[in-house]
Amino acid sequence: MIFAFIRLAISGLIAFFFYAAWAYYANSLVTDDTNILYKAALVQGTYSGGITLIFTFILELCHKFFRNKQFCLPFVVPTVAKPGFFSKECATTKSFETSLLTIEHARRGSCVAGMLVTPLPAIAVQSVFVVGVNVAFMTPNLWLTVAPSIFFSMVYGYVYSISLTKKLKHAQA
Repeated sequence: MIFAFIRLAISGLIAFFFYAAWAYYANSLVTDDTNILYKAALVQGTYSGGITLIFTFILELCHKFFRNKQFCLPFVVPTVAKPGFFSKECATTKSFETSLLTIEHARRGSCVAGMLVTPLPAIAVQSVFVVGVNVAFMTPNLWLTVAPSIFFSMVYGYVYSISLTKKLKHAQA
């Protein structure tokens, strides 16, 4: 337990320093005002350190929910594939339901593993927050400031998800 806390704290510190330096650099391309540069670096660094902890927590929760699941096309529109969704059954609804069942049958064995879906909620939350925080603090070079944060969060999320899945498989073996 203490090792997990230390690992998260180190990850948060690394995120703070990396993203503070990046925000300083990205914004130095558009302004020479050191107050603005320090503010952008502090905002992005503090945000990134904190969100790293929250992001990892969300990944852990999503991993518990998605780890043993497989997702195919009918997952995208699950309510349409359920019987009784339409009030009246007609040739169109029968045809649509048959089509979905045929696609599901054809895709069986080639569905997306749950570990690939696991990071998506955390990535979405992180992306909305990082853009919102930087808009609120009027970061001058917004997209260059936040792009690495979103990209590396995606990489981190997928690597973390895959490692959790591998760890679980080894524990079950």
